[in-house]
Amino acid sequence: MFDGIDLVVLPAADIGPLRELYVDALGFEVVEAGPVRDPRLWARLWSLPLPPAESVLLEKRASRGGSIRLVRVPGLPAPDAAGAPDRPGPYALDFYLRDPAATEAAVERLGWGFVSGPVDYLLPGTEHPVRERMLVQSRSGLRHAFVQYREGRTRCVLGERPEVDVSEVNAAVFATADLPGARAFAEDVLRGRVYFSGRFEGPAVERLLGLAPGQGFEAVIARGPASRNARLEFIEHIAPAAPRPPHAHPRMIAGCAVDDLGALAARLASGEHGPSTGVVETAEGPHLGLRSRYGACFHFWRR
Repeated sequence: MFDGIDLVVLPAADIGPLRELYVDALGFEVVEAGPVRDPRLWARLWSLPLPPAESVLLEKRASRGGSIRLVRVPGLPAPDAAGAPDRPGPYALDFYLRDPAATEAAVERLGWGFVSGPVDYLLPGTEHPVRERMLVQSRSGLRHAFVQYREGRTRCVLGERPEVDVSEVNAAVFATADLPGARAFAEDVLRGRVYFSGRFEGPAVERLLGLAPGQGFEAVIARGPASRNARLEFIEHIAPAAPRPPHAHPRMIAGCAVDDLGALAARLASGEHGPSTGVVETAEGPHLGLRSRYGACFHFWRR
């Protein structure tokens, strides 16, 4: 059924700076651009409060998933700043970098900033070292994890194209108040395979995300049967010191092709996992939108 995230939809009132970031600094290619047909229908499928006007699809050639669709939504309010993962909702995207210092310098020249300098830690439960730095992507209110690529150990397009410095999107990360429910959703509803479940904590993680001493979180990461990229990651949200309002609109929608859209629609029909549009006919074929109760919005279509 679910076999990884094919693309992430990033809505914003102004997508120009995002296009510059992903194309000029991260090396994505524009493969499609133009007005959104039937904008009210797509607003419904993507759970947007306003109709989208323009769409730009960005990809990495030879990748199998992990594309980005920038969607311009006139009048969409600016997102709240992404700080600690202290409320449910979209939180981050992950990328692998062949030469992190060079890519990070290119990103900084465009005016983007980082939470801290790079940190090194061991992936929880393993002896695998991780070098990571966290970008503050303020236009759609997300963090971006820049992770050192390790030849032969990290599956992505960098293994297929030695001339490429930055991977496709390798994970879409959502904070949730119900991690056990999110895991059951990924396994039982999407039919994904959880290949990592553990806790991220310690001084390096605190520095990476700007957390308070002692703060950390549990995480669950799922792929499909073929282990394609990008991964779906749910993390346990950290209770804030003071309540924060919920996100006013989705900042990221995970787009996934599935083998049997009708069967998925039937599993979602009760509303147990959040409101669904059901199967909707579009000019591109049947689609389904879901605003799950696990902090993640989805957009599904038939493979």
